[in-house]
Amino acid sequence: MKSWMPMLAAGLAALIGGLFALINPTGAAVTTVTLVGWALIIVAALQGWAAWKSLTTGARIRSGAIAAVALLLALFLFFGDPAQSRLLRIVIVLLLLASGAAKIYAAQAMKGEQNMPLVVGAGGVSLFLGLVLMIGLNPNFGVLLGIELLATGLGLVLMGMFRRTHPAIT
Repeated sequence: MKSWMPMLAAGLAALIGGLFALINPTGAAVTTVTLVGWALIIVAALQGWAAWKSLTTGARIRSGAIAAVALLLALFLFFGDPAQSRLLRIVIVLLLLASGAAKIYAAQAMKGEQNMPLVVGAGGVSLFLGLVLMIGLNPNFGVLLGIELLATGLGLVLMGMFRRTHPAIT
């Protein structure tokens, strides 16, 4: 299987997970967090696979960084202690900031492509969400995670399509 296919599949899984999170953001928090957590696990697995199949070291690092961030965020969602919500919030801020930075770093391989600004924008959304939490604003957690998954999904779909047409660059 080509290295772009798992990246595209991860992007589609993130988009679907993001839509589910936005459809029911105020429902049971456990359900929203669980759905988003599983979507992030799928994204991490597929991005890990994309990293494994990548032809260049740079592509492996970029895909691996996104996979690691998605996996860590999912693990903190699943195993974070609700009593330690302040610690969980700090970790999520750091992971959102890392997710944004990883997307912007991954977009650098797309220089000159028409979709590069969209991937950078997806990274910017993640950075913005991390900053929103960092400064103490308290948005609905389901909406925040849904938006993050949509941004991640868009970035991964666009990077997968780029990798499909430029396998030697990525």
